[in-house]
Amino acid sequence: MNRGNPKVGFSFSTKDRVDSTLRSLASIDTKGEFDLIWVDGSDTAAGKALAESVKLRNCRLVEVHHDIKGGPDNAIRLGLKRLLELGYEYCGLIENDVLLKPGWYADLMRLFELGREDGLRVGAATVRTIDGRVLVFQPRYTLMWYMGASIVLFTREAAKIILRTYKPTSSRELGSFFKNKLGVDLGDVWELWMDKPNRPIGCDGAFAMQLYRYGLSSLGTIPAKGFSSDFSIEERFHSHYVEKTLADSQLNDESRRLQMIVQRLDAIRARRTLTLAGDYLKFAIIQAKLRMQRTRPGRCVLYPMRRARFLYQKVYKGST
Repeated sequence: MNRGNPKVGFSFSTKDRVDSTLRSLASIDTKGEFDLIWVDGSDTAAGKALAESVKLRNCRLVEVHHDIKGGPDNAIRLGLKRLLELGYEYCGLIENDVLLKPGWYADLMRLFELGREDGLRVGAATVRTIDGRVLVFQPRYTLMWYMGASIVLFTREAAKIILRTYKPTSSRELGSFFKNKLGVDLGDVWELWMDKPNRPIGCDGAFAMQLYRYGLSSLGTIPAKGFSSDFSIEERFHSHYVEKTLADSQLNDESRRLQMIVQRLDAIRARRTLTLAGDYLKFAIIQAKLRMQRTRPGRCVLYPMRRARFLYQKVYKGST
């Protein structure tokens, strides 16, 4: 992957609300370092005509998709699928109810490097950093348990995982995963439970969890640079946007928690790699047995052994 000048694309999803779309687009179109594809599900004539009438000054509009029905989930899946097909190294989502502050794009891209410096394999990043959605605070970023689809950027690997695992979740599933797998108790997070023992949560609420299942982390900027334009998160989520990190005395405990999570993510990644290696070996042995019927036995035996040696070196040396 070209870290110096990666190919970045966002899917911009809209449905009517022309004024909101124009405000959002004005805050997005401040840099020319990324492309947009426009995914529109508008019913009104004004909403449908907007994509062709808008003139962007900086970012490049490469595709427009009209009459996308089935709600935001269909728009999200279409957007990520097209970004992957077009070869983008980073594939993002932006909805037309978000307002972005200047510098948002540079801060968003910087998260991938900041995470790598601390031993994280970063799969997703956001600038809409909400305090109640934070797992761990660090001096320059946060580790998130909830990303949402308002503004999020995935690596190519992560975008593929999101498409493969795309489904709704629940507060009980999320709470159980983060407690049992990452050692973080979300029992007192109001946005997750909303005073209920369990409640359904949409597909975008599962984004971070699904990536952690593959050993990939989700980060947010400090301070937040993405804000909802049509509602108050203080009222809806009983939370607030992150403006600064914690005091130094609190960051010591946060750093220890981060190291614990890094170790658990490494273990998750190693177990998943071993599982995939085992599945591949089973497949190789089956293929070798089939070959035995039509080629020399010695060659059939060597094939799975060579694959086993290759996978051993890749898995065990790569995880030490």
